[in-house]
Amino acid sequence: MTALATAALTHGIERAGALIVALLAAGLLALVLTRAQRALLAGAALVLTPVLLAIALWHNRKLATLHHHPLRGVVAVAAVVVVVAALAWLFDRRPQLLPLFALATLPFRIPLGKVSDGLLLPLYAVIAAGTVVLIVREHGRDRAPGLVERLLALALVLYALQALYSPSGASLLKAVENIGFFYVPFALLFFQLRRIDWTPELLRRGLWVLLAFALLFVLVGLGELADGSRLLFNGALDQDARVVRINSLFYDPNVYGRFLALTMILLAGAMLAERRPRLAAGAGVALALMWVGLLFSLSESSLVALLAGLGTAAVLFAHNRRRALAGAGAITLAAAVLALVFASGSIPSSLGGSGHSLGDATSGRTSLVSGGFDLFKARPLAGYGSGSFSQEYLASIPHVPNPFERHEHLPYIEPTTSDSHATPITIAAEQGLIGLAVYLALLAACFWRLFAGRRRPARIAVAAAFTGLVVHTLFYADFLEDPATWVLLAVGVALAAAASPAAVASPAAA
Repeated sequence: MTALATAALTHGIERAGALIVALLAAGLLALVLTRAQRALLAGAALVLTPVLLAIALWHNRKLATLHHHPLRGVVAVAAVVVVVAALAWLFDRRPQLLPLFALATLPFRIPLGKVSDGLLLPLYAVIAAGTVVLIVREHGRDRAPGLVERLLALALVLYALQALYSPSGASLLKAVENIGFFYVPFALLFFQLRRIDWTPELLRRGLWVLLAFALLFVLVGLGELADGSRLLFNGALDQDARVVRINSLFYDPNVYGRFLALTMILLAGAMLAERRPRLAAGAGVALALMWVGLLFSLSESSLVALLAGLGTAAVLFAHNRRRALAGAGAITLAAAVLALVFASGSIPSSLGGSGHSLGDATSGRTSLVSGGFDLFKARPLAGYGSGSFSQEYLASIPHVPNPFERHEHLPYIEPTTSDSHATPITIAAEQGLIGLAVYLALLAACFWRLFAGRRRPARIAVAAAFTGLVVHTLFYADFLEDPATWVLLAVGVALAAAASPAAVASPAAA
C-alpha cells in the first residue's frame, strides 16, 4: 500500500509539474511581458523543467545508475553548470554566436543509458546559456506575439492538460518526457531566436554552419557504406544483411535523412537566389554530394520531403523564369532518380546486399496507421491522453503481451517499436478532435505567416524547408518534438516581422 500511495503521489506531481512548466513556456510565447516578467517565466521554466524530468525518470528507474552512484550525478550537474556558465558568458559578450551555436548543435544526439537513445545535450546547454543571458541582460528585439506564437502556446498547454488523463506509467512518462525534453526547451529556444535580427550576413553564416555539418555527416555515412560491415550507431540496423542503410552520426537513418533534406532545401533556395556563378556551382556540387548521402540512407520520407521542399521553392521563385526553370530542373532530376529507385524494386547488390525493396521499409507502418485510426474512432473527441499511443496500440492487439502492463511500484519496461510515425495519426489517437483542431490551426497559421508578404530569397528558403519538414512528419512524426521546427518558425517569424514594422512591440512593453 505504501508503494502504491507513493506512486500515486509521484504521478500527481508529474502531471501537475508538466502543466506548470507548459504554462510557463506558453506565457513566454503568447503574452506581452515586461523584462522582469520575461526573466521570471524563463528562469522558472529553466529550473523547474529538469526537476520535473529528474522526478519522472527517477521514479521510473531510468536513472538506475544514480541510485547506486549518486556522486556521478553530482559531478554531472557540476559539469553542466560550468559549461552553461561559460557559454552564457560567451553569448553575453558576443550575442551573434547564440544562433550559430544553436544551429551547430541542432543535429547532435548523445545516447544516455536507459534515459534515451539520443538526447540533444549540446543544444540543451546552448538553450540554457541563452536563457541565463535573457534573465541577466537581454539582447535582441522585442516583438509582439502573433497568431503563430499563441497557437504554439495553446498546443503546449493542451498537451499538458491532456496528460492529466493519460494512463499512469509509460504513457504519462512519455508525455512528461515530450514536455520536458522537447516542448519547453524548444519554446525557450524559439523565444530567443525570434528576438534576433536575422541579417543577410547572419543567415549566410548559419547556412555555412549547416552545410559544413551536413557534408561531414555525408562523408561519415559514405564511410559506413564503404565499410559495409557495421554502423557507428544503432547496431540493430546491422542485422539486416541484405542492405547497408547508412545513418552517419545519427541513431536513426530517417533523422539523418531529414537533416540532409532540410539543409538541401535551404541551400537550393540560396543557390536559386545566387548571382555569382562560382558560388552557385559550388552549391550545386554540395547538393549532389548530399543527394548521394541521402539516397543511401534509404529514407523514403526524407526523399519525399526533399521533393516537396524543392517544389515549393521553385513555385515561390516562379516570378523569375530563369530561377523557376533551374528549380524545375533540380526537381525533375531528383524525381527521376527517385522514380528509378522505386521502379527497380530493389537495391543493387553493389550497395551491400542481394536486393531490398524500399517498400519494405514501410510495411510495418500500415498497421500502425490503421490501429491509430481505430483508436481515434473509439475516443474521437479527446483521445486517450498525451503520450498514450504506444501503450493503447499494443493493448489493442489481440494475443500480444503488452510490455507496458505493470504494477505501479514496478519499474518502467521499454516497449517494442509502436509509434505511429505520422503526426496527425498520433494526435488523433492521443488528443482527439480537440488536438487535431489545434494542430491544423497551427499549421495554417505557420504557413500563412511564412508565405505571406514579399518573397525575399531567405523567406522563400525557410518556407520551403518548413514545407519539407511538415511533409516528413506525415511519414515519420516528430513535429514539435523536432528542434528544427521551432528554429525554422523562429527565423521565419523574425524575418516576417522585420518586413512588417507594425509587428514590432513598442519600447514601452519592455
